[in-house]
Amino acid sequence: MSMKHKFSVIESTCIPMPIDNCNTDLIIPARYLASVTRDPEFFGKAFMHDLRYDAEGKPVPDFVLNRPGFGDAPHDGCRRILVAGDNWGSGSSREHAAWAISGYGIRVVISSRIADIHRGNLLSCFVLPVTVTPEFRDELMQSIEADPDMTVRVDLAEQTVTNTKTGKSEHFEIDPYRKHCLMNGYDDLDYLLSRRDDIEDFERRKNMEQYIEILDTTLRDGEQTSGVSFSAKEKLAILQSLISELEVDRVEVASAVSENEKNTLRGLSEWAVRTGNIGRLEVLGFVDGHKSADWILQSGCKVMNLLCKGSLKHLTSQLRKTPEQHINDIRRTVEYAVKQGLEVNVYLEDWSNGIKDSPEWVYMLTDALVNMPVRRVLLPDTLGILNPDTTYAYCKMMVERYPSTHFDFHAHNDYDLAVANVYSAVKAGVKGVHTTVNGLGERAGNVPIGSVVAVLKDQLGVSLGLNESKIYRLSRLVEMNSGIHIPQNKPVVGEFVFTQCAGVHADGDSKDNLYCSVLMPERFGRVREYALGKNSGKANIQMNLDAIGVELDEESMRKVTERIRELGNKKELVTQDDLPYIINDVLHNDQREDQSIRVLNYSLSLAQGLRPQATVKIEIDGEVYQDSASGDGQYDAFMRALRKIYASLNKPFPRLANYTVSIPPGGRTDAFVHTIITWSFKGKEFKTRGLDADQIEAAIKATVKMLNKIELQK
Repeated sequence: MSMKHKFSVIESTCIPMPIDNCNTDLIIPARYLASVTRDPEFFGKAFMHDLRYDAEGKPVPDFVLNRPGFGDAPHDGCRRILVAGDNWGSGSSREHAAWAISGYGIRVVISSRIADIHRGNLLSCFVLPVTVTPEFRDELMQSIEADPDMTVRVDLAEQTVTNTKTGKSEHFEIDPYRKHCLMNGYDDLDYLLSRRDDIEDFERRKNMEQYIEILDTTLRDGEQTSGVSFSAKEKLAILQSLISELEVDRVEVASAVSENEKNTLRGLSEWAVRTGNIGRLEVLGFVDGHKSADWILQSGCKVMNLLCKGSLKHLTSQLRKTPEQHINDIRRTVEYAVKQGLEVNVYLEDWSNGIKDSPEWVYMLTDALVNMPVRRVLLPDTLGILNPDTTYAYCKMMVERYPSTHFDFHAHNDYDLAVANVYSAVKAGVKGVHTTVNGLGERAGNVPIGSVVAVLKDQLGVSLGLNESKIYRLSRLVEMNSGIHIPQNKPVVGEFVFTQCAGVHADGDSKDNLYCSVLMPERFGRVREYALGKNSGKANIQMNLDAIGVELDEESMRKVTERIRELGNKKELVTQDDLPYIINDVLHNDQREDQSIRVLNYSLSLAQGLRPQATVKIEIDGEVYQDSASGDGQYDAFMRALRKIYASLNKPFPRLANYTVSIPPGGRTDAFVHTIITWSFKGKEFKTRGLDADQIEAAIKATVKMLNKIELQK
């Protein structure tokens, strides 16, 4: 019946109607409800009819719609905004009132309170309901009465309403889904049609044999990890990566607990609405009547995961209620949520203990749930007590007893069995699995999404909708934002899980990929690496040289191999990023075989409140000298001790002109340090380099090279 309009910004003169508690019977008299027509002109004439006209059908001169300056029919820029009294649209829920307002030509209704049902009816008619403070509304009324030609500007994108006469603005709230529809001129059907490709893709995936849904709960259960708290921006970045890159089916984003959490969630839901993903966001709610459902609606989300008691012990000891009371409470909560437009899934909290110790309660509860408007039943191993055998047995019991019900399995990792339990649950027939990135979660954590993807696809051959090539990038993002480091040997995402250390493995891979499996690193956005260190063979080093495009002759390869093994004894791993520095150091600066000056030993000390000390023992042309000094730093103390030795021998000593340090890329704290020192000696400058895992030792190596260089110039 209503005209569909795209709504962005409206600036218009206004109609002031300072009638408090104006109910829908006043907006449109009951006698017009019997009409079968939905003609906008018909209902527009009925708008406020009994206040506009007297008993004889004559216009009431004092009523605002008949007063000079306000009686013009609304059109572009003129009288498109109604500024109403408090509690507008109260009373009965008749949708005809919204038809009358729309039919009259009004596009915006501004009030300090608008009845909830009337608000929904206005939105369905493409009329924007705007709620402001009573003070701002009164100021608008006064401005309009003083100057009927003044305008009000309503910006839906920014969610602001502005009094152009005073310049004052207020922010207003609107459901993100309704905002999206208004801005695009969509009714509910139009919105569904705009998502046709996504809906067909979802149905196609859902109907695939053994398609398993993945719900990631990093932003809800994962944030319960001790010490983890994501900021609003971090949550948005993780959500965007989960949905837009990794393409998980569903994301549990929050618990309905606080105003601060609700404000954060609004930002997530607005993004989800803009991108057409609002149905994939789920929020944990509680059996609390209307409270959680209203909280979720106000946050802009559309799916509630209702937390119920899945074990009799939890029910009787924590809630202190009878089974019948709890089921009745659940039913009221579900019915209210669904009536408000929410989709509902139900968690059976402590289900694993419940099905083990009180199966009769689990069945009683599930019998009731399957007769409620519940989309999915979620089976959590809340305390992580299950093993693969019990997981399979208990999940199989549920699936066989309720074959038409969609069950999710929610694992915890207390016995380090979460991945194996997920395997068993899917094998038993559950249709959804809950994960977190990197296995974040309370106590020992939840099941990690990277491992789940690999196991389900490779070991069970099920279909998943995920883009697994994005797993590693997401893993690093969550590691950075959570502050919880990923173990280096963690499957799929650990730093070294695709690194071959043994030379025989590198040799086998170079010949026919003899040490590769279907768990290829490229699947997860990674590459296979070959470790460099004390156990490196020629094949390891050659693989790395090939990767960076460097060729070495046999002698150079021998020297580089020796240096890598030497350096590998000082640290756990030499990386490919270090390799160019090592080659440069060996081939261009290594003069160890013909050195006439050698540092035999040195001792450096650093203590709080004391100047650093250095003792140096050095050999010059076969003679040994030793001295000590203090300095402004450890290297400065080392240099002062050297100068004392050279001064005692009346030998000239260069001046340090510049000192630079660089670290190979990669961001590791154990990276090699490449030190370049510029020296000034007898009017000329030259550079020497040193490479080591320790910055001071790298500088000392560069210094020894300098001493030998000037010795050769004598």
